[in-house]
Amino acid sequence: MPSCERDKNHAEADPNMTPPHIFNPAHITVLESEDRKVWQNPDEILGAIKLKRSWIAADFGCGSGYFTVLLAPKVKKVYAIDIQKEMLSFVEDKVKRLGIKNVELRMSRPYEIPLENESVDFMISVNTLHEFDDRHRMTKEMKRVIKHKGNLLIVDFKKQETGFGPPVRIRVTKEKAISLFEGDDFTLLATKDLPYHYLLAFVKP
Repeated sequence: MPSCERDKNHAEADPNMTPPHIFNPAHITVLESEDRKVWQNPDEILGAIKLKRSWIAADFGCGSGYFTVLLAPKVKKVYAIDIQKEMLSFVEDKVKRLGIKNVELRMSRPYEIPLENESVDFMISVNTLHEFDDRHRMTKEMKRVIKHKGNLLIVDFKKQETGFGPPVRIRVTKEKAISLFEGDDFTLLATKDLPYHYLLAFVKP
């Protein structure tokens, strides 16, 4: 069972500045805990898409860079994107310490991914879908930056009590998430149930 507690790691924010229920960077160590490998197995998640060394990737809502540093050796370049400067500072220190050279940090703004149109082959976004108060706007942004035939991997909390994580009332069901992305013309490739999360793999046709 994860060591974090429900609600404590999410902070209410001014909706004009950041989306609601953004993860509180004061609890960043939770994102780096060893037991995360058990309840959110990174090999299982990144294995859902056949990654290519030639790809440009984006970790959108990268947080502590947990997936960023695991993705970096598998692709040509990773954009680590987050809305909080505290998170990006943590990732910057982390990649320097690990000697990772192919990660570029980008700070996002509400409803804006700081990348050019069709600039990435692959995007992963973990535990962020429930944070967006205008999800249709964000799915359109994701679609904008992903290349033709590019892949998208979404992982988020199941809409049920898990004893930790964001309030159940703001979580998005797997079915609603699928409908949301399919409504913006993403094609569903695969789904997978994880212990506390669901995984959705899409391609942009």
